[in-house]
Amino acid sequence: MSRRHAWLRFTVGGPPLAHDLTTDAVAWQEQLRALQGRWYDVDAPPQVAAAFVLQWLLQVPAHTAAHAAASGPWRAVLPGLTFELGGSLVPSQVRFAGLAGDAGSLGERLARAEQDYRAVAVPVATAYRSLVRLGPHTRAAMVDDMWVAARREAEGAAGLLRPGAAARESCCLLYALPGCVECAGCPRLRAASRRWGP
Repeated sequence: MSRRHAWLRFTVGGPPLAHDLTTDAVAWQEQLRALQGRWYDVDAPPQVAAAFVLQWLLQVPAHTAAHAAASGPWRAVLPGLTFELGGSLVPSQVRFAGLAGDAGSLGERLARAEQDYRAVAVPVATAYRSLVRLGPHTRAAMVDDMWVAARREAEGAAGLLRPGAAARESCCLLYALPGCVECAGCPRLRAASRRWGP
């Protein structure tokens, strides 16, 4: 799994890492906001850090589940999953409890992986403490978007799908930082094209 993933290292078993899915998200957001303030030399908008941290929290189980399913006939045991943060406060290593055998086609394995992911991701998104208000639509859309992205990446790493940006329903709000623009799959771009037409 780690060989195929662009930015996460996966380990199975052993002592827990420093963070889990109930980690103090407010402290993490404040650290990220301070880091973004230094990078962009501004008082960084809190909504960007709030969106990024929620995405990263959801990416940890999404990528773990999707890459396990795409790598072989197994599924990752997600309860008890822990992770480390890298130098830019992005998760860099994931430790999960184990792998369970999972026969069936890749599509069937990915469908079960999605169920496993949603079983942990929905409560994480619902309980997420944020520096700014993130409404229920944003939280639910991020759960969906992080799964779609993880599945696409896992299928691409397995040589089954061409990598590329999928349209998103949630926004990471990166455009709020100086000199940044919307991501390729941003829903703001679709909304703008509907307003202005072809």
